[in-house]
Amino acid sequence: MSQEQTFGFLRTCMDKRFVAATRVAFERASGLSETGYWHESYAGGSAVPPVSGIGEEYAAAHGARVFGWQAHINNCGGQPGASDEEIASHLDSVIATKLKQYPNARHFRILASEQGIDIREVTP
Repeated sequence: MSQEQTFGFLRTCMDKRFVAATRVAFERASGLSETGYWHESYAGGSAVPPVSGIGEEYAAAHGARVFGWQAHINNCGGQPGASDEEIASHLDSVIATKLKQYPNARHFRILASEQGIDIREVTP
Protein backbone atom coordinates (compact mmCIF):
# COMPACT_ATOMS: atom_id res chain seq x y z
CA MET A 1 0.00 0.00 0.00
CA SER A 2 1.56 3.31 -1.04
CA GLN A 3 1.16 6.51 0.86
CA GLU A 4 -0.11 9.59 -0.92
CA GLN A 5 2.69 12.11 -1.34
CA THR A 6 2.16 15.51 0.22
CA PHE A 7 3.07 18.53 -1.84
CA GLY A 8 3.11 22.22 -1.11
CA PHE A 9 2.46 25.62 -2.61
CA LEU A 10 4.46 28.77 -1.95
CA ARG A 11 3.44 32.27 -3.03
CA THR A 12 6.08 34.98 -2.72
CA CYS A 13 6.81 38.47 -3.86
CA MET A 14 9.04 38.46 -6.93
CA ASP A 15 11.61 40.76 -5.27
CA LYS A 16 14.91 39.04 -6.00
CA ARG A 17 16.32 40.07 -2.63
CA PHE A 18 14.14 37.54 -0.82
CA VAL A 19 13.08 34.68 -3.12
CA ALA A 20 15.99 32.27 -2.57
CA ALA A 21 16.11 32.72 1.22
CA THR A 22 12.34 32.35 1.44
CA ARG A 23 12.42 29.07 -0.49
CA VAL A 24 15.12 27.67 1.81
CA ALA A 25 13.21 28.73 4.94
CA PHE A 26 9.97 27.22 3.60
CA GLU A 27 11.68 23.92 2.76
CA ARG A 28 13.23 23.70 6.22
CA ALA A 29 10.03 24.60 8.08
CA SER A 30 7.73 22.41 6.00
CA GLY A 31 10.02 19.45 5.41
CA LEU A 32 9.36 19.63 1.67
CA SER A 33 12.13 19.19 -0.87
CA GLU A 34 12.99 21.87 -3.40
CA THR A 35 10.87 20.01 -5.96
CA GLY A 36 8.08 19.13 -3.54
CA TYR A 37 6.05 22.27 -4.04
CA TRP A 38 4.77 24.70 -6.62
CA HIS A 39 6.10 28.25 -6.39
CA GLU A 40 4.23 31.28 -7.64
CA SER A 41 5.78 34.73 -7.50
CA TYR A 42 4.50 38.18 -8.39
CA ALA A 43 4.79 41.78 -7.20
CA GLY A 44 3.33 42.13 -3.73
CA GLY A 45 3.38 38.42 -2.96
CA SER A 46 0.77 37.06 -0.59
CA ALA A 47 -0.02 40.45 0.92
CA VAL A 48 -2.10 41.36 -2.11
CA PRO A 49 -4.98 39.37 -3.59
CA PRO A 50 -3.83 37.36 -6.61
CA VAL A 51 -5.09 38.27 -10.05
CA SER A 52 -6.07 34.63 -10.36
CA GLY A 53 -6.23 31.70 -7.95
CA ILE A 54 -5.42 29.22 -10.70
CA GLY A 55 -1.95 28.40 -9.32
CA GLU A 56 -2.98 27.59 -5.78
CA GLU A 57 -6.15 25.83 -6.92
CA TYR A 58 -4.13 23.64 -9.30
CA ALA A 59 -1.64 22.83 -6.55
CA ALA A 60 -4.40 21.99 -4.05
CA ALA A 61 -6.13 19.75 -6.59
CA HIS A 62 -2.84 17.93 -7.18
CA GLY A 63 -1.88 17.20 -3.59
CA ALA A 64 -0.71 20.46 -2.03
CA ARG A 65 -1.42 20.27 1.69
CA VAL A 66 1.27 22.69 2.88
CA PHE A 67 1.01 26.35 1.98
CA GLY A 68 3.51 29.17 2.39
CA TRP A 69 2.29 32.75 2.19
CA GLN A 70 5.12 35.28 1.89
CA ALA A 71 5.43 39.03 1.70
CA HIS A 72 8.31 41.32 2.53
CA ILE A 73 8.89 44.66 4.14
CA ASN A 74 11.68 47.16 3.36
CA ASN A 75 10.02 48.80 0.38
CA CYS A 76 7.81 46.43 -1.59
CA GLY A 77 7.42 47.58 -5.19
CA GLY A 78 4.16 45.65 -5.42
CA GLN A 79 2.68 47.77 -2.64
CA PRO A 80 4.00 51.26 -3.30
CA GLY A 81 3.62 53.61 -0.35
CA ALA A 82 2.60 50.87 2.10
CA SER A 83 4.38 50.92 5.44
CA ASP A 84 6.02 47.81 6.86
CA GLU A 85 3.17 47.55 9.37
CA GLU A 86 0.54 47.80 6.63
CA ILE A 87 2.25 45.09 4.58
CA ALA A 88 2.36 42.74 7.59
CA SER A 89 -1.31 43.46 8.29
CA HIS A 90 -2.26 42.79 4.65
CA LEU A 91 -0.37 39.49 4.80
CA ASP A 92 -2.20 38.47 7.98
CA SER A 93 -5.58 39.27 6.40
CA VAL A 94 -4.85 37.14 3.36
CA ILE A 95 -3.62 34.26 5.53
CA ALA A 96 -6.83 34.40 7.59
CA THR A 97 -8.77 33.90 4.35
CA LYS A 98 -6.51 31.05 3.22
CA LEU A 99 -6.92 29.26 6.56
CA LYS A 100 -10.65 29.15 5.86
CA GLN A 101 -10.22 28.23 2.20
CA TYR A 102 -7.84 25.33 2.97
CA PRO A 103 -8.79 24.29 6.52
CA ASN A 104 -7.15 20.86 6.40
CA ALA A 105 -3.75 22.11 5.28
CA ARG A 106 -0.69 23.40 7.09
CA HIS A 107 -0.01 27.11 6.58
CA PHE A 108 3.16 29.13 7.05
CA ARG A 109 3.32 32.90 7.45
CA ILE A 110 6.55 34.19 5.94
CA LEU A 111 7.62 37.80 6.36
CA ALA A 112 10.92 38.54 4.67
CA SER A 113 13.08 41.55 5.43
CA GLU A 114 16.62 42.76 5.09
CA GLN A 115 17.17 41.30 8.57
CA GLY A 116 16.14 37.78 7.49
CA ILE A 117 13.16 35.50 7.10
CA ASP A 118 10.53 35.28 9.84
CA ILE A 119 8.56 32.08 9.26
CA ARG A 120 6.01 30.44 11.52
CA GLU A 121 3.26 27.92 11.16
CA VAL A 122 -0.20 29.38 11.74
CA THR A 123 -3.45 27.70 12.68
CA PRO A 124 -7.03 28.94 12.76
